[in-house]
Amino acid sequence: MKKGFNRTVRYISLLSVFLAVMLFYVIVLAKIQIEGSSGKETDPSVAYTRTVTVSGLRGEIYDRNGVLLVGNSTSYDLVFEYGAIPDTTAELNRSILNVLEAVNATDSADKLCEDYYVLDGTYPHLTYIDEVAYSDSEEYQNLKKILEANGLDTTSTTEEELVEHFIDKYSLSPTLYTNKEITALLRVRYAMERIKFGLYQPFTIASDISIELVSYVEEANIDGINIKTNSERQYMYPGYASHILGRLGKIQAEDAEYYDALGYPMDAYVGTSGCEKEFESYLRGQDGTMEISYDADGNVISKEYIEEPISGSDVYLTIDIELQIATEDSLRDTVNSLAYSDAGAAVSLDPDTGEILAIASYPTYDITQFDSIDYYNALLENPAKPLLDRALLGEYAPGSIYKIGSSLAALEESVITSSTLLNCAGTYPRLHEPTCLGVNGKDGKHGDINVIDAIGVSCNCFFYEIGWRMGTDSINSYTSKLGLGVSTGIELPERTGSVAGTEYRELLGGTWTQGDDLSAVIGQSDHTYTPLQLGVFMSSVVNGGDRYSAHLLHSVKDFYADEPRIIYNPQILDSVDISDSTYDTLIAGMRQVLESSSLTKYFMSVDAEVGGKTGTAEVSGKKDYALFAGFAPLDSPEIVSVCVIEQGVNGGNAAIPVADVFEKYFENKKK
Repeated sequence: MKKGFNRTVRYISLLSVFLAVMLFYVIVLAKIQIEGSSGKETDPSVAYTRTVTVSGLRGEIYDRNGVLLVGNSTSYDLVFEYGAIPDTTAELNRSILNVLEAVNATDSADKLCEDYYVLDGTYPHLTYIDEVAYSDSEEYQNLKKILEANGLDTTSTTEEELVEHFIDKYSLSPTLYTNKEITALLRVRYAMERIKFGLYQPFTIASDISIELVSYVEEANIDGINIKTNSERQYMYPGYASHILGRLGKIQAEDAEYYDALGYPMDAYVGTSGCEKEFESYLRGQDGTMEISYDADGNVISKEYIEEPISGSDVYLTIDIELQIATEDSLRDTVNSLAYSDAGAAVSLDPDTGEILAIASYPTYDITQFDSIDYYNALLENPAKPLLDRALLGEYAPGSIYKIGSSLAALEESVITSSTLLNCAGTYPRLHEPTCLGVNGKDGKHGDINVIDAIGVSCNCFFYEIGWRMGTDSINSYTSKLGLGVSTGIELPERTGSVAGTEYRELLGGTWTQGDDLSAVIGQSDHTYTPLQLGVFMSSVVNGGDRYSAHLLHSVKDFYADEPRIIYNPQILDSVDISDSTYDTLIAGMRQVLESSSLTKYFMSVDAEVGGKTGTAEVSGKKDYALFAGFAPLDSPEIVSVCVIEQGVNGGNAAIPVADVFEKYFENKKK
């Protein structure tokens, strides 16, 4: 019984193993048949393949009406990719020389990338360039890192020792290469070391190359070199909106870790300023990869995406390019027409949303010429500072525009009513010098005057009395909520200025006195604000007390999508409860500004009734700065514009660009 049982178990075990083996072979054969009929067959004509990066198209930038501002044009780079380079040093040297031969044959030497090379001359007569003598130069810093990486002394290595080290390291024997070839190879090999050429760091030897050079390289079939297709930015309105649109640039060393974590290749171009930088996350395209197959002669047999590139989203800004052009042209012409002025800024907003319709700084620059070293140096040397965005970074005393805030605070705190009369004798009792011009500047005093007329003729004596009764700090509690001295909310870098009063004076180490209130209440003293802050302030007043976040982002659309995936919703950052009587009083006063002055002539072509306030700010050692803040239509404001002209002398001069913008705005609206 026992032996029979053992024999049966043995047979069953053998049968199980046999069946398992048979099942395995059946599965394998079936798999082979299936893959053989539907899988990818190996093409016997393919000698080798390589994988290349395909750039994702960057999103484009449009204005609020769908007008293209920044588009894309195709450009090409010559790139050595570590995974595709030849196996031997000699073969890579030959590829480098072949590329340089192609560059010279097509007269493309100007397309070679900047390499910060530290040697001058032709081998063997090479010397360090002068920049190496300065420890703060980029050339010196690069050389120091390369010496350290190669185990060479950073303080005593001579040019002869550096050259001999590279000749030995890269097999650049004079028996194999001419002196001219060694000189060229040393330069390229040095540049490769400078950028740490490797598996994760390709080396771009030439950029923005011509189609002629592309064809030459493709026909030459140079080992290791890849023609990388890029999307280059194309600015549709050169010279306009340069400060806000911004530029692209290569990832800098200090930002490498940040962009690496986001999955960017280290040779990627990213937004470095303006909207290009602030909206990078929307605009960025994601690179794909492609496998290219070649035959034994190096001819391309096929191209197949491993991972398709993804295009970035399109960004729509709130600006209207027609208003932007009108603003910049008028600002430029007005500044250039004045004897002392050389700079200014202007902004326009929708007071009910905070949307920026136009924003300009003068002098400005042409962003399409920015890569020219001579052009860039000229911008740096220009004493008028064209690179400074005065609309966001210029800080100015508001002058009499601040009187709107003083009036609002006094009315809301019941210090005065719309009918309160204060006497102006031309000189304020607590000051000794003349402080007011009379009506139309004739008689030196305004007599008994109410707040509406005081705004209209900008009576200093009236507001001195308000400042004396209220104190600046009380007024600031209103003006800050309306936008002065606080962030506007705009996506771009800005300054927030300074708010005159006890807190700021103590911060400076001084003491605020009641006498200081007299200067502050009319917009002088320590008050400094940007033109955009003044625009937000005036918008908050004329919309009834809501301070909206100023913004440039209108919406975001995915590539070729019909509907936006993001639409900016206006945000209220703060509010002031302005009574109807106070609001009506302020509007009436700002109507008087235009009715009781020569400003009317500037706005005669505007198809709407306009209100506003002039300002003249004293600046030590300079002619007075001119300011104007206007809005229209008077009964239901749709647009607010502010202009500041440095050394513009009279606030009326700053009204000219505002009038031109209003004329364009209502002309377009009528269309």
